[in-house]
Amino acid sequence: MNITRLLLKTDYDLFPSKFDDYVKLKNNIGSTFLLYFNLPNSTIPIINDEVDDELISASESNVEKQSFTETDDQNSNEIVYETFFSQLSHRFSVFNSLSFEELQADLFLDTCEEYFSLVDKFNSPIFTPVKADVNGNIAKLRRKLNQNPSKFQTLFAIVNDEIESQTTQARNSATDALLWLKRAFEFLSSFLHQFSVGDKSLVDAVNKAYEFSLKPHHGMLARSVFSIALRAVPNKDDFIRSLAVHPADAFDPRFVDQTFKEMSKQASDITSVLRKITLFYSKHGL
Repeated sequence: MNITRLLLKTDYDLFPSKFDDYVKLKNNIGSTFLLYFNLPNSTIPIINDEVDDELISASESNVEKQSFTETDDQNSNEIVYETFFSQLSHRFSVFNSLSFEELQADLFLDTCEEYFSLVDKFNSPIFTPVKADVNGNIAKLRRKLNQNPSKFQTLFAIVNDEIESQTTQARNSATDALLWLKRAFEFLSSFLHQFSVGDKSLVDAVNKAYEFSLKPHHGMLARSVFSIALRAVPNKDDFIRSLAVHPADAFDPRFVDQTFKEMSKQASDITSVLRKITLFYSKHGL
């Protein structure tokens, strides 16, 4: 519960719900008996005809504060519970308004690196090679970036340089690294979307995401390894609990609802960026 609301709740319950009620009560002495509240431990057990202006003023202020808090809660995007997603220092949403040509390489790679740590929550050592592959592709792109930081500030500059030098298919090319990084995040985005629907087990969500993204590009050995990895993923409830910064929060249904909404939003933001990369690669036959 929002702390401000918790602190205000006790006082708020002592008073009528609308400011107009106070005006009516204050101007109609005959109806002041309505201000009687038989509440346990109340600091104001009875308010009668002798109630003074200061008390009315204080009650009005309380109602105004409570009303403001409720309105603020309804209209703000404040995170109620701390989760894996709320703790991220980088977010794909910062790229939503940018074209592929404007995607900052260093920031993009930092964001990918932080987001993909989500697979650690699968709690399976079998996923270690998947994460290692992602980190390896990030490292390849960083090496290209570090060759000339002022020149390769964007992903476009990095890939376009290899297009011009006809090295897009060279071994360990940055173009190929970005392609596989994109596929890995198509897997992550698809998983977040599938799981956020809320009616799938973790195994089902991971499997559907894999079939959509990585499976078409994997050989038989990689597919077999992934099939084994699926057997080791935790159940749905354990996975959700692993996303809570404070474990006790995970038992609140509102935490689960918030987490699913966050997953859906993150999936949308990731997909938005990946679509820009896909369109550029398709345009240039990469």
